[in-house]
Amino acid sequence: MKYTIQAIQYVIKNFLYLLPLVVLPAFCLAISTDEESIRCAIETLLSGKPTDFHFEHIFRAISILSFTSLQSILGGLFAIVSLILFVSFLMAMIEKHMRIGKRTFNGVFAKLNDNLLPTLGYLLLILALYELWTLVTSALLFLMSNIPYPVLAYIAMSLVFIVAHLALLYAISIIYLWLPCMQITGFRAVEALYYSNQLSSSLKWKISFNQLLSFVAVEVLVILCVLLSQSWTAFLLLTTACYGILIMIYCVRMEIMYFDLDNIDRADVAKYYQR
Repeated sequence: MKYTIQAIQYVIKNFLYLLPLVVLPAFCLAISTDEESIRCAIETLLSGKPTDFHFEHIFRAISILSFTSLQSILGGLFAIVSLILFVSFLMAMIEKHMRIGKRTFNGVFAKLNDNLLPTLGYLLLILALYELWTLVTSALLFLMSNIPYPVLAYIAMSLVFIVAHLALLYAISIIYLWLPCMQITGFRAVEALYYSNQLSSSLKWKISFNQLLSFVAVEVLVILCVLLSQSWTAFLLLTTACYGILIMIYCVRMEIMYFDLDNIDRADVAKYYQR
């Protein structure tokens, strides 16, 4: 929890500097989120009739590229493109702040050439893992929902939900520090993967658990957005806020963890630096 708490503290202190770099990708992710499929899944879950679940509702509720409509598909594609671009900027700005203690955008855009390809590879790999996980998890949940005994069906679905989340997040933990390692060290992809994995080898399950808390928290918040919002506009604004905070915490935590595990001094917390 140490890195997550530090990441939240960093986000609070530097919120206005981080916000411009997450608004667009968070907004696109919100557009790609299928409110109706989530609502149908929730209503079916609460109905006590798990056999009423449909595979497509489960898949569309959790997929980024849900293929529900042209709007959701375009939203997902724009989300991917904007994430690649703005996460490159975001990581460069956070690294600069932690290295020299300055929260300015000067020189950040110049690092785009260095950061863009690593960020592209990293995010596309994360996306591929997530969409594969979405497909497998949706199929397993649908399979478990067809158990004729509702209590057993709910127990089986809960177990699938938990195990599937842990499997996804453990896979992500293996490459979690890959992006900051490539950007900071300049190592080639394979070398950076090996070194970053070596740094975090003893923390895999801790990283997975911290990610699980963030992941489930966002899922709960999105469900609340569906239940509480009275219009699509309200849902869009609320989910944009959720995704924006998630992106901030995810990226900040990566940098904090990498700096700590690689024993790099952070100028943004050094007492000698005066803002």
